[in-house]
Amino acid sequence: MKVLIKAGLALTKDSPLRDIYIGINNEKIEVISKDEPEDYDDAELSIGGLDRLVSPGFISIQTFLSLYPFRYRIFSGKLNVNDIVSVMDEKDVYYFSLLAGYHLLKTGITKIITADPKPEHAARALMTIGLKPIIAVSVGCSWSSSDWKREFKALYSRWSTKEENRVIIKLCDEDEAEEVFGISNEYKIPVLVDRSINLSRFKEIPRNIIALGGGSRKDLEIIRKENLGLSFTPSYEICKFTLGSYMPSISLDSTPRYDIRTEMGIAASRLLLTSEEAYKAATIWGYKQVGITEGIERGSLTDLIIFEVNEPPSFPLDKESPFESIIYSSYNLETAIVGGEAILDGGVPLNIGIKDIEEANKRIEEIDEKYRNMEKD
Repeated sequence: MKVLIKAGLALTKDSPLRDIYIGINNEKIEVISKDEPEDYDDAELSIGGLDRLVSPGFISIQTFLSLYPFRYRIFSGKLNVNDIVSVMDEKDVYYFSLLAGYHLLKTGITKIITADPKPEHAARALMTIGLKPIIAVSVGCSWSSSDWKREFKALYSRWSTKEENRVIIKLCDEDEAEEVFGISNEYKIPVLVDRSINLSRFKEIPRNIIALGGGSRKDLEIIRKENLGLSFTPSYEICKFTLGSYMPSISLDSTPRYDIRTEMGIAASRLLLTSEEAYKAATIWGYKQVGITEGIERGSLTDLIIFEVNEPPSFPLDKESPFESIIYSSYNLETAIVGGEAILDGGVPLNIGIKDIEEANKRIEEIDEKYRNMEKD
């Protein structure tokens, strides 16, 4: 697909650029130019204008998709997570993840690490929408498989290739750490490490660790010393110092707002990160932690999100404050391009329909009834 984008502001890999054209051909960014490229007269999709803000798609490092319909009750303590998971089947996970993916797409996220029960079904829901999932196989977590090694190898063989890995591990049990770290080194995959595990207790730690949690972790010194990854949820954190030196990523978890732009804003307003650092946490720092080297530059396969900034509450576009603009003014996502194809256009997702939403809503009612019956028993 050939795409031409005109932008008042584009957050490219090197620096923000004003008033430029971006040309995409066969998935790759082919043109970044101040002048309109002549050989894009035949573009299949021509979008944008000087009131458009263009960015690489956002990434969420740990995300619970199947819990999305119940996120308010989980946050307020009205619902037991393990109990609600116990009454879900594979189709429930798929349809609830479809709802979550719809929401995430509308907020600009194009890459998601799913740490769900039955993670393959959650990942398939994201693929249906056109998003890019990475599956985290849980080890020693609440809903882990009894044979996690078999699950990992089966999923790795189905989802990963030499060119792209889409399966990693999430570690929740310290007793399993040595074996998990061995697999991480063998397969060269990242490991999400739960905040309950203190990494300072281990002599040998893989280089591609992503420690979950922010200032509350007790092993921040070794994370900094060993240059390990850190991923946090700003709205869940109380921290007395900045985190920019750790180059962290952002995890949505199962937050009530379920919006990475909100998390960026909280990180900046609480002075955990600068606005530029908060933006990088949702893009290039998160990419780097999972081995992705994308960004808006010639030859890149980067997913793009295009926001309209032509009316309140987004308007006007402040080109002197590019990072603040995308954090606080990115209300109206017009287009999302993933793998060179538009999966959202005119603010409307192209791969999910009303029947999918109706089926998901029906299943929410059924799960609620099962949960109420469980409480009665």
